[in-house]
Amino acid sequence: MYRFKKKDLVVWHGQVGPVKNRFDSAEGYTYVLHWYTPSGELKIDGEVTFGQIVAELNSWARFCVGDKFELGPHERIIKARWWNPRRGTVMYRVADARDPRRSMVVDQETLVKKVEAYAEVGT
Repeated sequence: MYRFKKKDLVVWHGQVGPVKNRFDSAEGYTYVLHWYTPSGELKIDGEVTFGQIVAELNSWARFCVGDKFELGPHERIIKARWWNPRRGTVMYRVADARDPRRSMVVDQETLVKKVEAYAEVGT
C-alpha cells in the first residue's frame, strides 16, 4: 500500500503543499494538509484520505496515459504518468509513436511549455 510521508508535496484545493502530518486509522492513513483561500486565509483539513489526494492529483495532471500530440517532426504518446512527491509535479514518460523504445521522462511544466511552443511554431 502506498502512502505519503510527512513533508511530501501533494495537491490540495489546487495548490501544491507539504503533508503536515499523517495518522494511521482502521480505514487507512489520513493526512493533515494546510491550504490558503484566495483571500490569504489559512485553512487546515485534518482528515484527508489517500483517495481524496489521488483524486486531486488526477485533476491536476494535464495529460492522460495514451494521449497523442505533435512534438517536433514526430507524433508522441504518453506511456506513463506518476506523481513525484519530492518535486511536487506530475512526471510523464513520453515515447515516440513510431519507436516506443525511444522515450524520455519529463515533468509536467516542461512538457506543457514544449507542446505550446511547438503549437505556436507549427501554426
